[in-house]
Amino acid sequence: MPISVALIAALVSGCAANGSTAPSDASAPCAGADEQRAAGFDPELEALIPPTIDGVAPTSLDSGRYCSAKALGTLADAGFHEVRFAGATWPGSDASGLAVVVYRAPGLTLNAMADTFAKGADDARSVNQVHAQAIEVAGRPAVRIDAAMREDPQTVYLWPAASPDTINVVIGSDVGQPRLDAALAAMGDR
Repeated sequence: MPISVALIAALVSGCAANGSTAPSDASAPCAGADEQRAAGFDPELEALIPPTIDGVAPTSLDSGRYCSAKALGTLADAGFHEVRFAGATWPGSDASGLAVVVYRAPGLTLNAMADTFAKGADDARSVNQVHAQAIEVAGRPAVRIDAAMREDPQTVYLWPAASPDTINVVIGSDVGQPRLDAALAAMGDR
């Protein structure tokens, strides 16, 4: 779920692909698509996204699934054949803003998702100074990844959701800690 093409290309390059298609039936096979996404694709996951952050609704909300090794990146290497997602964006000015994403697949773990994000950041040419640290969010173990894209700070929080096999993610691009904290609070203990 992109907050900006540059941020997702840098931080999730191993977990995103171009050429997504919207299926007529979300339960049908991927049929060779790298990624499928559309508003309403997975209403259950979309319902896990907060309707507002600091009283502001997102500018976009959709859901879908990554279906190919190309789209899954290191998750494919870890044995995943499909990962579903839902997310929303709250853009700021220029390349700044927030995204909230929920990922789900049988057996999906915090470590698998954190590895995917960290690998994407490490592989991106415009990203430097990647640092990951173990923290807690909503009383659960979490990972915070900080990086710089060109001169803009990027922050990613990942932690297990209340539902099994589900990982919550908050992505901030050139936003201050109060805005990141508001996004984390909006996710609550979902």
